[in-house]
Amino acid sequence: MTQNLETILRKSLDQADRNFKMFFAIGILMAICDIAGLVCVVYGTADVRTMLAYSVVVLLVSQGVYFILTCAYVTVMTRKTLKAIELLSRE
Repeated sequence: MTQNLETILRKSLDQADRNFKMFFAIGILMAICDIAGLVCVVYGTADVRTMLAYSVVVLLVSQGVYFILTCAYVTVMTRKTLKAIELLSRE
């Protein structure tokens, strides 16, 4: 019976690891989008004030998305780990 509980915990932690890889890939994709957005702002506008305003908006939006992504990652990982621990403690 202990072997079964260890298997459940291992599967849960493996799922958490797969989720980490997915969130990391999304973060890399977001960083690429940030860089592309800033490059478009720099080369797409002639006015310095407009360029600064757009670049601030791009950075604020990207920081918000990074925050939401981080919160989602922590929530998913905590839920998976606590679920596995709960299954182990029932025994």
